[in-house]
Amino acid sequence: MKYFNIFGKTKKQSSNSVSEQSEFEQINVFRSLPKTEWKSAYNALNNIIGANLKAYGFKKKGRKHYRLTNDLLEVIDIDNRGSWSGATDTLEIRIGLVPYCWEGLTNAYYVVGSKKIEDIDPTSRKHFRISQEYEILAHYLSERIINNILPFFEAYNSTEKIVNQPYIFPFYSKCGGEDIYKSQFLILFSELKQHQVKEAIKILEHEIEYHQRLENIDIAKQWNKLKALVENNNWTEINSVLSENEKNVLNSLKISLP
Repeated sequence: MKYFNIFGKTKKQSSNSVSEQSEFEQINVFRSLPKTEWKSAYNALNNIIGANLKAYGFKKKGRKHYRLTNDLLEVIDIDNRGSWSGATDTLEIRIGLVPYCWEGLTNAYYVVGSKKIEDIDPTSRKHFRISQEYEILAHYLSERIINNILPFFEAYNSTEKIVNQPYIFPFYSKCGGEDIYKSQFLILFSELKQHQVKEAIKILEHEIEYHQRLENIDIAKQWNKLKALVENNNWTEINSVLSENEKNVLNSLKISLP
């Protein structure tokens, strides 16, 4: 039987036994909250998760929790936004591995190198509802993240590990769409950081074609310039560009290098 240490207490891992279920898992009926309280409850819930993750090196900014390990940002995104209706009473948790060496990857709507929590922890639900029991839910989610998500981060916590293992992230971006979650950038910049070119040219070509089709001329030019550097094996210039971007991103997030 495995044990884990969580918030100063050592417990056995959960099983089907009621006596070993968490307080959240033992709730049979959840009490709904009025719409006017959804936002404040969500903020309180996410603050609790942030406080619990702080001991593990995470820094909260907005709805996301960041941790810098090696040359990647590990991101936990606790999201309750609806597509048109603003805040909802439903939570979705997405896990990301972000190469912070390119503009926009840490500030955009999506999470790079993204996985839904249930993809990593199959015993977790796809969605969670914010109810009057949101404080109990916050501690339950913190426990799930610490025990099941942090080991996943450990397995993929550097661009070196990313390129030296079979890719588990989709990266074909020609047609765009939410199904790929922009994970091609994790592959692209991991390869560039490690001076390897397996999929980088193909990903860059897809990005150029995609933005040309949308008439995003400036963005297409940026990708074309990077593609030329890669094709010419100009790693000195690539390193310089990526290094400068890294400094800017960490400054904006107020995260210091170890």
